[in-house]
Amino acid sequence: MPEAGIPFHATPLPSLRDPESRRALLGTLVRLPLAFFDALLRIALFRPSVCVTSGGVVAIPIVLAARVLGVPVYLWAGDALPGRASRALGRFCARVGVTFEQARGAFPAARVRVTGTPIRASLLRWTRAEARRAMDVPADAALIVITGGSQGSERVNEAIFAALPRLLRRAYVLHVTGETHFAKAQAREATLAPDVRGRYLPRAYLRGEMGAVLAAADLVIGRAGSSSIAEPLAFGTPLLLVPFGAAMEGHQEANARAAAETGAAVVVRESQLDADRVVAEAGGLLDDPERLTRMAQAARAAGRPNAAADIAAEVLALGGCA
Repeated sequence: MPEAGIPFHATPLPSLRDPESRRALLGTLVRLPLAFFDALLRIALFRPSVCVTSGGVVAIPIVLAARVLGVPVYLWAGDALPGRASRALGRFCARVGVTFEQARGAFPAARVRVTGTPIRASLLRWTRAEARRAMDVPADAALIVITGGSQGSERVNEAIFAALPRLLRRAYVLHVTGETHFAKAQAREATLAPDVRGRYLPRAYLRGEMGAVLAAADLVIGRAGSSSIAEPLAFGTPLLLVPFGAAMEGHQEANARAAAETGAAVVVRESQLDADRVVAEAGGLLDDPERLTRMAQAARAAGRPNAAADIAAEVLALGGCA
């Protein structure tokens, strides 16, 4: 936020990472009144026209303070199974935007609308042909993109490292490992046979490349966070999803099921993930171009590349700023 030139203030209430921990819950309860009065002061000084939140426990004092001061609240809920705090906050919000149709029932029907997940407009400037040229990937080659989220996933990475020799026989593999696992990816690259080594494209993290990578991809293998699903869908790219098993309240499992119901994704449980399963699922899709085309069409139909603009328009209208 500071890098973007937007004023930023941190609430005294930390994010509740472990809702099952009594100690963490007690700490949250103790800080709630302090966070409420802090939010009350900040909102009174800033005098906003509208408050926007993505929910969670950390948003409770802010939303309540906004309501006390008569500021309308817009809630965006990105998961197919909204968390308990977000469900509770929905009662205090004038409008609610959700990514998945399955989330509608968690909020007052008259206030909720399916908007999708906002993604950066800069991602969408890439075409497939431009992206392939920029990445030096042949136009007729298959490209699998693999990511375990912003921090990387040891479970996903290990399965991919073991599957690489077989995957690279049929496709280029761009593997986003996370900073922690990148050295291991480089070491694994050095052990690959010379004739396929050039097809392995390890990256620690994607920044400006993300749009080109998604535009060029034939298949994305990754986690089932809201953005991890929304970005490939905006490009019409089929997904092989591995939901993070420890995600709070199983929201990634719910997201993955929702994406699969559109026909755009295949789901593999984390407990079932290994090299053989990766090769079987990814190889099966690449060997069935008709199915992959149907999944791409379903992804394109489910994608909402204009979600950010749609949400912004609703927020502006709610605050009387449109």
